[in-house]
Amino acid sequence: MQPTSSMKEEFLKKWQMGLEIVRPSIDNTNVSERKKAIKLSADVAMASLRKGTTCWSRALIQKSATEDNFLVRQVLSGIKAETLINKKLTKKVVCHRKIVRRSKKISRRKSRSASEEAAAKAKRIVKKRTQGLRSVVPGGEFMSNDVLLLQETLDYIVSLQTQVNVMRSIVDAAEAEIER
Repeated sequence: MQPTSSMKEEFLKKWQMGLEIVRPSIDNTNVSERKKAIKLSADVAMASLRKGTTCWSRALIQKSATEDNFLVRQVLSGIKAETLINKKLTKKVVCHRKIVRRSKKISRRKSRSASEEAAAKAKRIVKKRTQGLRSVVPGGEFMSNDVLLLQETLDYIVSLQTQVNVMRSIVDAAEAEIER
């Protein structure tokens, strides 16, 4: 699934708007502060493309709003910025520890065949990988459904591809200008 040219154009417009907003505050700062401001404006632009329809975009909007509320409000103008910034992500339900321990003891008592052992090992690997995915995707820790997590991850990857493609084309244009 490749990002469309309209996504790239929209991202570029939003990102440029964000950079214009943060520019006065980063003119006389060090490289790390500039890098942080550029990343923040790119994140806000990327999240605004989805208009808060995905969990990862809402998580990025909320995170960015804590860092630079004015930037978020300006880039999200016309997309119900207040509701997206103030919308709380629901925590996933955590089981009580005693119930989990009890269920583990019951499963240990049963002897397993080789195929059951392989299936249990595969489940552990999948669980470990989905936990890793939850930590990488913004808002992933709030997704209890693995199918939703995969859908959000795919959407996030497409948005990241858009971001990379736009940034790469900007670098290519700048290098072509320097060579002239």
